[in-house]
Amino acid sequence: MRVFLIIFSFINALLYFLVYAYYENIMGILGNVDVVAGALGFLKILVLVIFGFLIGLIVSLLIKIKIDKSFFDYRIALIVGIFPFLFLILSQGSILSFITTNIFNSNRQISELLFYFLSRQIVWALMLGFAIGASVRIAFKKKLKHEINYAIDKEA
Repeated sequence: MRVFLIIFSFINALLYFLVYAYYENIMGILGNVDVVAGALGFLKILVLVIFGFLIGLIVSLLIKIKIDKSFFDYRIALIVGIFPFLFLILSQGSILSFITTNIFNSNRQISELLFYFLSRQIVWALMLGFAIGASVRIAFKKKLKHEINYAIDKEA
């Protein structure tokens, strides 16, 4: 089952990577879509988060952890994923300009530093997806709790 999930996640990751790589061409094929530009940008980031999730899931599946039950480790997701999540939110243009104007008084060096550091939405989306995917723990043991054994009595 583990090998099947690794192969399935790898194929899905490859497909999402192709969707992201040919995103502009796919939108060109669809023609004039009456969707807000922000929704298209969100869709592009969502594809990257899913792609990062699948990569993190592959890593999580390659680690052989002995657990009894499948679960989502929220502590790892919070520790590893909080900074990419915050940087992804702060990477929006209006929020970044608000921060540089009101907090740093439009200092040119700081605004350029923040722009180049936070404008990499691709990196932050992939890191967020990776953190979420690496937090998934899947158990592969077959342990049935309500197992009943029947035996034939030989004396009867």
